[in-house]
Amino acid sequence: MNVDKSGLLIYLLEDDTEDAYLITKAIQSDVLDKHSIGVFKTLESLTSGLKNLMPELVIIDLNVPDSRGLDTMIKVKKLAHNVPIVVLTGIDDPKMGNQLVQLGAQDYIPKPEMTASLLQRVIRFSKERFKLIKALEESASRDVLTRLYNREALESKFAELISKAERYDEKFGIIFLDLNNFKYLNDTYGHRAGDTLLTLLGGRLEIFSRSSDFIARYGGDEFVTLLPNVQTIDECLAAAKSQLSVVCDDYFVESDDGVAIKVEVTGSMGVAIYGDNGTTKKQLLESADTAMYEAKTKKLGLSAAKSIKR
Repeated sequence: MNVDKSGLLIYLLEDDTEDAYLITKAIQSDVLDKHSIGVFKTLESLTSGLKNLMPELVIIDLNVPDSRGLDTMIKVKKLAHNVPIVVLTGIDDPKMGNQLVQLGAQDYIPKPEMTASLLQRVIRFSKERFKLIKALEESASRDVLTRLYNREALESKFAELISKAERYDEKFGIIFLDLNNFKYLNDTYGHRAGDTLLTLLGGRLEIFSRSSDFIARYGGDEFVTLLPNVQTIDECLAAAKSQLSVVCDDYFVESDDGVAIKVEVTGSMGVAIYGDNGTTKKQLLESADTAMYEAKTKKLGLSAAKSIKR
């Protein structure tokens, strides 16, 4: 791989040395934006590059020594699902262009039509369009009340982490949190108090979490946190203990009749880890939920799931 060390990072998958030179030259002639360019000749080498450092845009030729046609687009999309992809290929077929966009490409340029100005414009618009799409997706994936991720987003993240764990033999953790006596709060002081409390808790969980943590409202007063790159149950327990200390506190909320009340919040947590406590979303959620129930009934605050029999 050859990399120019200035500006925003773009990866180029292109096995033809002359084409790679011309594309790189066209990108580097941009007077509005400067880019670093990593050139990869095979899908395997691009895969390694994406593991080490994620770029801000990927440009691919569909036909390289170890991948051909639309399969290349599908494979790159799986590896770089949070990065805009532009296809630059020798295949001049409008139907192919439509298929590529449907598969997730931001744009498509036949090589015979490529000019420096066209490529620069496509790169710029692809990045902006991708940001807009992601912003819309982000809004749709948030719980209206707490602004944490919703259950649908959790499903998607689970699938992503399980796929990654299977592919790279990695692990990840899960925390299942359930508030204690939340029903009593709602029944006694009204839904305004309950909703306000959930909003406050959502803010705390978001602020005091690691940037890599994925926190979702699972339903009612239940929350699920996914912990990427966690390898042991002890790491899960440490993360859960920290989160529990953030949640357990006194909160001031307003009742339905307009009275300010102090609410003491406690929670129960269960933790599980991919591999040791399950390999599917259902198994992991059940393991963490069972551990949480044990913590609640025994007033432990926090409990770890038991290893499953293989």
